[in-house]
Amino acid sequence: MTIRSKNQHLYQRNGIWYFNRRLPGNSGHQRYSLKTTDLEEARCKRDKLLAEWAKFAQEVEGHNDVIALRRKYLGLFKEDEQELFEDLIIEKSEELADRLGAWHELKSLRPVEELSDKAKKPIDFWKTATGRLTPFAELTPSWLESLENKKTRLDYRRGMEVLSKYFVAAEEITWEKARAFLREAQSTEKVSGVTVKKWLSAYTNFWEFFDRDTAIWKNHKIKQTKTKKPRPWSSGEVIRIYNSLVQHGHWLQHPVWIAAHTGARLGAISKLTYDPTNQTIRFPAQKREEHERVIPAHHAIIPNLEYWVDNQKSKSSISGRFSEFKTELGFGPEVDFHSFRRTFCTEMENLGCPEGITADIVGHKKQTMSYGVYSGGYKLDQMAEWLTKLSYRVENP
Repeated sequence: MTIRSKNQHLYQRNGIWYFNRRLPGNSGHQRYSLKTTDLEEARCKRDKLLAEWAKFAQEVEGHNDVIALRRKYLGLFKEDEQELFEDLIIEKSEELADRLGAWHELKSLRPVEELSDKAKKPIDFWKTATGRLTPFAELTPSWLESLENKKTRLDYRRGMEVLSKYFVAAEEITWEKARAFLREAQSTEKVSGVTVKKWLSAYTNFWEFFDRDTAIWKNHKIKQTKTKKPRPWSSGEVIRIYNSLVQHGHWLQHPVWIAAHTGARLGAISKLTYDPTNQTIRFPAQKREEHERVIPAHHAIIPNLEYWVDNQKSKSSISGRFSEFKTELGFGPEVDFHSFRRTFCTEMENLGCPEGITADIVGHKKQTMSYGVYSGGYKLDQMAEWLTKLSYRVENP
């Protein structure tokens, strides 16, 4: 058994005692002034440092995730603890360099900008773990997980994807670069001012989450774009969209066809229940609706309902994928998934269906006093009578 010298890791200079420890695997040393001239006090401080070192070393060994190391490091308030923890992070980065075969290149005298991407990885690991670098690719996933709202996560993820096309890390961006980026992104991505404001909110949130200065995202003027008035899909467009989805075997065919034959909101479709015995659909209340509703199932969507109840997707999943799909087909922002609701109401109006029946089917609030206060709603057979008349067809040019 090796017996440690009483003065191991200690050396005296100009009467002051210092802690001195050789870094494992290389010739480097860590030195700290113990700020004392008394040997016994120096030994006590050394033993405390070694104990803290062992504790931190165990924590670092248990955290291969750079995000976890970053949180631990930035959570330390004492300067000496941060110094110890950073030394361990440096060891971790040097282990990474050794595994990548970049140790000798990393220790060369070449400027950082001339190093290979492989040799830069250990440096970026150290910078990220100590909060000196905030790279988007590594940090965005953990930030998105902290957001509770799924729709917000979807919007913010898209914003970060666009930002990552122009920059790698937060430290690259100044206020002037942020302004130029926002203008360029709005034009290149062909999005509205409303969308850019959502992205701006995402960037501010990301900067706050990682304790970066949010000032670079403030006081930017976002160009207001003229948005086209929302419109319903035409009957021919509904057929085109549905047939395309069927040909590709895409699950979106089911919520699309259900929406076109019920006028239901996206959130209601994502949570509907189907009664195959009575062939009825139960939709939960949405937005300002006070009650859930039950309507007859159109014969054209029976197979879709049977599939959908066993394979339902979330509202955000449907919305996000449909937005991508309709853009791929060349449709703009004036039509979206909610346009199927507009289409259904338009088709029912063209059939001559009484407004009250359409309102009961789609869950609209009835406008008149007599309908809104005293009406108990139409019966299922009355709804079914009009629903069976609905048939989408390819329009003549």
